[in-house]
Amino acid sequence: MFFNTSIPHISPKMKNYQVSSCFFAAKEGKVGWLRMATQLKNCGNPQLIMSFTDDLHKRHSPIDSVIWGNALPMSIKKMGNGDNCYFFKPVSLDNELNWVITGLRRYKKQLQTFVQIRDAVERHILLGKYQEANTLLEESLQKVGYTVWYYEMKFVIYGYQDNLNAVLTLLSNVNKEKKNDRCGVISELLNSLANRSLRNSSAIEYDNNLISKYKRNRTEFQNDRYNYYLFRLNYYQHYDIDDLSVTLIMESLNSVIDRYNLLLYVLRSYLVKEPEHLASILHFARKLYHMSGDAQLYPFLAIDDVQKLPEAYFSKDFVHILDCYYTGRYEETISACREYLRENPSNFDVVKFYSRALLFIHRGFRYIDSNHDSILNEIAFNVYKVMTEKDNDQYKDRLYKLNKHIYGFHIAAGLDFFIREERNTTRCETLKQLSMTCFDPYFCGIYQDDDVRQEYIESALNLMPKSKALNYQKQRVSNEVIEDTSIVPYIRDIDNAKILFANEKYEEALVKWYDILDDNHDITPTAQTAVEFIFRSYIKLGVDYRQKAIQFYIEKYLDNKSFVSKIDTHQFLEDIKKQRYAGIRNNIDFLLFVFLNAEKYPQKQFVLEQYCEYEYVKYPSELIDILADKPIAKVELFFSILLTDDILYHHYKLKSTMAVLEEKLKIVTFLRMKFPAENRYNDIYTELMHELIAYRGMKKLDDSKIYVNEDAVLKYELQDIADLYDRFKKQAALASKGRVYYLVDGLDYSNKEKSVEMIKNAATYSENVVAEAATQLFDVIRRAFLKSRFGLGTYLSTRIRHGVFEGELRSGLARLDLVYNTESTIYIPNQIWRRDFNLDTQNNDKLNKCIIDFSRRIDKLITDFKDTVIQIHVDENDTMKGDFDYEVSTDDICDRFLKIEANVSDVEDFCRQVMNYLWEITEQRLEIIRDKVKNELSPNMFALLTEFETSIQPLSTVPELYKHLTSTINKAREELTAKLSKVEKWFYRQETKYDDFLLDNHMQMAMETAVKYMPDLNEKCNDLSLDIKLYIRSEYSASMFDLFTIFFSNMLKYCKKDKTCTIGITPMMKNGHIFHLHLDNDLPDDTDEDKLNQIFRERLHDQHRLQKEKGSGLVKAMNILKFEFGDQNNTFTIEARNGKCHTDIYFNLYGMLVDNTQLNHISSNIAYE
Repeated sequence: MFFNTSIPHISPKMKNYQVSSCFFAAKEGKVGWLRMATQLKNCGNPQLIMSFTDDLHKRHSPIDSVIWGNALPMSIKKMGNGDNCYFFKPVSLDNELNWVITGLRRYKKQLQTFVQIRDAVERHILLGKYQEANTLLEESLQKVGYTVWYYEMKFVIYGYQDNLNAVLTLLSNVNKEKKNDRCGVISELLNSLANRSLRNSSAIEYDNNLISKYKRNRTEFQNDRYNYYLFRLNYYQHYDIDDLSVTLIMESLNSVIDRYNLLLYVLRSYLVKEPEHLASILHFARKLYHMSGDAQLYPFLAIDDVQKLPEAYFSKDFVHILDCYYTGRYEETISACREYLRENPSNFDVVKFYSRALLFIHRGFRYIDSNHDSILNEIAFNVYKVMTEKDNDQYKDRLYKLNKHIYGFHIAAGLDFFIREERNTTRCETLKQLSMTCFDPYFCGIYQDDDVRQEYIESALNLMPKSKALNYQKQRVSNEVIEDTSIVPYIRDIDNAKILFANEKYEEALVKWYDILDDNHDITPTAQTAVEFIFRSYIKLGVDYRQKAIQFYIEKYLDNKSFVSKIDTHQFLEDIKKQRYAGIRNNIDFLLFVFLNAEKYPQKQFVLEQYCEYEYVKYPSELIDILADKPIAKVELFFSILLTDDILYHHYKLKSTMAVLEEKLKIVTFLRMKFPAENRYNDIYTELMHELIAYRGMKKLDDSKIYVNEDAVLKYELQDIADLYDRFKKQAALASKGRVYYLVDGLDYSNKEKSVEMIKNAATYSENVVAEAATQLFDVIRRAFLKSRFGLGTYLSTRIRHGVFEGELRSGLARLDLVYNTESTIYIPNQIWRRDFNLDTQNNDKLNKCIIDFSRRIDKLITDFKDTVIQIHVDENDTMKGDFDYEVSTDDICDRFLKIEANVSDVEDFCRQVMNYLWEITEQRLEIIRDKVKNELSPNMFALLTEFETSIQPLSTVPELYKHLTSTINKAREELTAKLSKVEKWFYRQETKYDDFLLDNHMQMAMETAVKYMPDLNEKCNDLSLDIKLYIRSEYSASMFDLFTIFFSNMLKYCKKDKTCTIGITPMMKNGHIFHLHLDNDLPDDTDEDKLNQIFRERLHDQHRLQKEKGSGLVKAMNILKFEFGDQNNTFTIEARNGKCHTDIYFNLYGMLVDNTQLNHISSNIAYE
């Protein structure tokens, strides 16, 4: 910023008239007035600020309106675009707080009105009374003007009504009014708030997109703006931004109502971040409370002076709930909670008490009121499920998504803390406590002094002296062991155990905690607390108890994995790693503990390899026999983790994808045999077999290193994309109906102001209704395709960038001793040339200098190419530059997506088509890279070689050396030509396709697979001795394998149980192109053939079994024949008769054969019907 030296300066000792003189003397017009206002704000004299601004309001309204902006806008046009739109860097947060609060003083009536409307609107929305909420919102426009808050609430309502058209229309109406605004943040804020409120929006994508959208900060001001948006739009993720003061300046353009709302959040964050400034924070909170009377400020009043709390703070209804709950009257608790929540649905702690009381009576979930679809009921249901379900991750995810929609509601603070607590992620207890608007003993935790805690409890006891809960909490605060038998045992026992733990009596605490766990094993929240403290007690007892802690953890995980969800294992893992795993035995418990808790693969890899070495085996599958005597649940967990995690890809003995797949196949084979009822192992087995078939018969460019595992990307990286796709689909449908909306499609932060930053309206607009949804969807798929563990970047890194590229181009030169290697960036000469040619020191030094210079220049050329060409540039936000450039314009994305959407049937098909589009881009980039290898890298390397040849000419005085060097350089040219040609071939797409195949080979492979799971059968059953010799097209490979695996598995399962199982196979041809395969096998002697045939008939006619596992094989086989083979006339019959099971399969070979002329030359082994 540039400052004019003639600018007047405001002193804290000035009188009002002197300050006025400074304002009138200021140059630059409105900017000058704002500069003076900034001086006044930071003058350090609050009394002068107050008296002068009051005087200004009365005497000089033009200046007053400039420095305070459009405080109460009564139209959309006036929202957020006042003259106070210039950003002067704040000096301190206290100054900004004082300034904003000073500006609010004249709007006391409007603030009080707003608080009443806000609380009522939140209540109605949470209870699903949207019409009542809408009525109040429309009233607010007349009473407090147009606010961001108004639109946020409207978006939430429309979002929950799944009314996308209403959301877009509301946005469009605002944007049409704001499109010509020079300044303001309204369009940006509303665009993000609308996205956040949509019921089918992804919370995780909202988080990611917000960071991505605003991370393009290049200046200090843009960074301040970035932090404002993160704080304003995603508070519970970014409540602790570096500089809170900038948020107040940015928000000052908006209504006083929005400024007030932001102030509440800033005060909470201020206390969390800088508790040493408590006195200032309380001073500002008191001022705000005197203006608004807002219950959301009660926590600050409670911290300030317990004796001065308003009577309204002490809710007798809430304490009644505590009394019922503490004394075990759970039905009464449920009724009291329902009644309370119908009036005060924002108190999340009551939702928790409600859910826990339901838990104790063991009668399932009950809705709070008759509106089952209300947000409050949805919250309560998912909280209940988190407390009751063993596998509760999906309910935590739903709560996170739900809370994101209502982030602007008061209930969000408690719900966010609950989610973090259940996920065992970083959480701020103070932030939760500052959201508690009525007396709650839990609030005691915010006080540092036990006497103040007692005083806080007694302040409520004075009003409710007979409360059991309050009298109990008074004893609890005193750390007394409590014997009051009117309080339910589990509450007393937990508190007493916590006292023992706090007093470092860990062994006594352990006894107590184990008793609690035994008594409350079916009450998940209580069990979680007990498990957490048992683990912590073992750790506190020292190194000798670490093994017990680990064993206990694994046993509880197997019992119910949610039991261990609140244990913080991160520090423990760090400690044992630093102390070289002292006190820990190398056993399955330790392996499982690390597998479940280590965040990075090296630690998992290390403990697995150490254990394999300890057991004298090379491969993890060899542990199957060694672990046979271990608890079967631990064994299953161990191998299932190896199967579903990526640990095996890091194992030093498994050096290829094929090796990993074969290792996994051994493991899943064991799991299928050991746990036949676990259908997931059947699914994993099928996936692995398909992958192995693909790898064994892969058609590919052998030299290519460009690959994306699309199936894995779809399965693991895009599994939660359905909501985002659904939103795009709905918006595409609106576009197809000709609906026109005026929406934000981008941001432009360029600023033409020279002397000071303007808070400009950075939004750019478009009538393209699908633009934002399409770009978000593309970002997610593109990120998975390029940057996920299965994406292009991973394969580029492992196959090319990490030493492979340098190694390939450098290796020939190194072998010929024309380049040297480095140690700590220093090139180290070898002694080969000196030794072989008996060089003196002078000539040796000359040669080394030439080779080192050549080495340095070659290495720089290779490194520069690798770092600037063979890199991925994802989008305009990506600072990484590279020729794998995937930056695509919004228009191109929208055009392609609309074309794709018109021709796909579901989200998976859509994702595959988008990946095809990304492959198109990749092919274009590969062509550019191949060209650069050929026409830039190659000639530059040969040029360096020529220069090196020139540099050694002074060594011609040593003829033999010079002759040999020249000959070696010529060899290097030949070798380099081959190397560069090979590198160029790397940059082709590697396509994984199935080979065309022989039918009898696939049948043989299917039989071998089926026999593996029949341990009682002789291996001779493997050999079918077929000679059919029909070549089938590659696209039928997986389906054909599945078909015969189904038939052979069922035949072996139900055949006569001998050491050998005879299967008859007769191939025939019908009508010249229908392949008829007859299969038969002996049935057990006691088979009831009529009953078995009835089962066959029922299963074949039950299409619902297609999505099931048990008994679904026959239906799946029919589905393969008719739909995957593409002929509705294909079929099979199955019948038990005369001691055998007969299966006759018919399918049309025409179109399936590689060459249909094969039908004219059928093998003599195939009979004609």
